[in-house]
Amino acid sequence: MTNPTPARLHRRHLATVAGAACLMVAGNFVFFGITILLPELATALGAELSQVMLYPSLQALAGVFAMSLLAPRLYRAIGVRAAIVAGAIWMVATLALSGVVDNLPLLYLAGFASGITYGLVTTMAASLLINTWFEERRGTMMGAVFAIAGFGGIAAGLVMPAVVEGWGHQVGFFVLAAVLALLVILPGIFIIRSSPGDVGLLPFGASTEGQLTAAGGVPLPRVIPGVPAGRAFRSAHFLALAAAIVGFGIANSIQQHFPALFVERGVTLAVAGTLMSLMALTTVFTNIAIGTINDRRGTLTAVLIALAAQAAALLTFAAASGFLPLAAGTVAFAIGMSFSSVLLPITVMQLFGPRDYAAILGPAMSTLPAGMAIGAPLWGAVASSSGSYALPLLISAGVSACSALLVAWAIRTAPAFR
Repeated sequence: MTNPTPARLHRRHLATVAGAACLMVAGNFVFFGITILLPELATALGAELSQVMLYPSLQALAGVFAMSLLAPRLYRAIGVRAAIVAGAIWMVATLALSGVVDNLPLLYLAGFASGITYGLVTTMAASLLINTWFEERRGTMMGAVFAIAGFGGIAAGLVMPAVVEGWGHQVGFFVLAAVLALLVILPGIFIIRSSPGDVGLLPFGASTEGQLTAAGGVPLPRVIPGVPAGRAFRSAHFLALAAAIVGFGIANSIQQHFPALFVERGVTLAVAGTLMSLMALTTVFTNIAIGTINDRRGTLTAVLIALAAQAAALLTFAAASGFLPLAAGTVAFAIGMSFSSVLLPITVMQLFGPRDYAAILGPAMSTLPAGMAIGAPLWGAVASSSGSYALPLLISAGVSACSALLVAWAIRTAPAFR
């Protein structure tokens, strides 16, 4: 009896990785670019920065509902590729609109509108593509995609300040729209395909044993294994995963306080900025490393390493004083961030299978911004009332540990559930 023959790596598989990386580079460029534009935008509108900060908040709020309700239906109705192109066209238009508005209500409307398709054409689409095109090396490929994504943030930090200083926030928004068109719409048309079956291929590493073929040897659709979405949403496994993601988001949101936290721990604001740049650079390597660990040692091991690193980083920050301890904590925190980028989509696939993957992934991913929306103001309030960030850091470390236990239980019991 011969062993099943796994599908080989084809240039189309690698093209999909390149296309997914383009989506994530664009997403990071837009995310960091908007952050850089906001102070100039507030000045131009004669508004307080806190008022303009509602723009990204409304983007995130729209994303929660869109990833839960819109994205799975849109992917199913027209396919991932068409959804990426259509969603990017919508976002290009709304970013351009953001550059010409002259009052806060219109700005808020443009922000909410752009957030409807932001996650749909970036993080969620990239995750879905990699998990659809790869059965082997998912972690490695996901890690590579999110590692490359870091260069979008680096590019925004280098380009956008000069754009804003030289031409103002209006041109800045047009640049963001142009980058989105270049890195999302064009790859969506010319590179990305929704599934390997669209071009007569199988996912890389998929077994060809028992595969039926049509004339010319083209594989016919197979029965897709996995848990129906309705059953998944009613399960304790989805509840545990959602609670773990919310907990991770609550703990991870402490990063929005890093400048003040680092200054409190004995460095200048300029050094705090250096530490945050170190974190962004470190994620380029840690995403690849965690993805490789996932493929070689399993998802459970990779998840425990990531969440343990986040907890260790938070405890280090609570006890640290000075640059070197803070730098060590920053590197560990970057390892922890790979849970949401690299491991979350893989964990959803492992728990529930490919059958209704897109329908389950959207609601699961939408719980992350919900957790961060809870955590950011919570840690600010606790720090203000307690007089330092020590208590928020200790609580966040405990929340990270609880998230690790929940995901570990879900993964260990998943085979019996499926």
